[in-house]
Amino acid sequence: MTNSKINYAEFRKQYNIPADRTRSICKMLGYSIVREGVDQFIVGSNPYNVSDEYYLKHAVMEYRGSMSIDRTLAGNFFEYEIKTNDGIGKIGVSTFDDDAVSPISTGLKKKPNKESKSVLIPRDKGAELMMRRAEPPAAPTPVAGMDALQVLVNALTAAQQAPAPAAPLQAQEELLKAVEKRFLLTTEQVGLLLGMSKGTISSKKSGFRKLGFEFEKVKEGSATLWKVSQY
Repeated sequence: MTNSKINYAEFRKQYNIPADRTRSICKMLGYSIVREGVDQFIVGSNPYNVSDEYYLKHAVMEYRGSMSIDRTLAGNFFEYEIKTNDGIGKIGVSTFDDDAVSPISTGLKKKPNKESKSVLIPRDKGAELMMRRAEPPAAPTPVAGMDALQVLVNALTAAQQAPAPAAPLQAQEELLKAVEKRFLLTTEQVGLLLGMSKGTISSKKSGFRKLGFEFEKVKEGSATLWKVSQY
């Protein structure tokens, strides 16, 4: 496993992600956000022998393009080899800027006012940190005239239509943990676990049921959280 410490404020600035979405994605990936003096850092590790910077970047780009991080959690990364007239090259998340994937829902990203200093891996080093799995997902077949960005967009679209089944009980396991630990979940966290948008969850009535669990609205100050129970 790799392990690193990433400045939380700089990470949000680079990808311009709202705080609640950043924390939800980090929690789903098993990372923590800790404070050291006046700064906060994202800390943790991943089980796929890739850099934590790459792992987080992959999750952000997948979520932005499909409202899901199932592929990231399963280690099925968007990294492909493509044959061109010049030989075989690599394309994927490691070679793209954070502007490569347009958000499918408003609020997932807003264009920053100015370019921020990158806190993640340089694009030319990303592919070096990728360890291909023994049985990688099938890459979309490039056609003549198709650029690398379109290949990635096609892959994100395919992932949204057919989520990877590598961890079919991930959502139920996380929800059961929330029940056992008596966690109150944010609307964003419930959305990530159920594969729904934040707006869809917000519109749900208190007491709605899904996947064998019941979700009850709980007020905490001005915020609305969700209490999970198993039925």
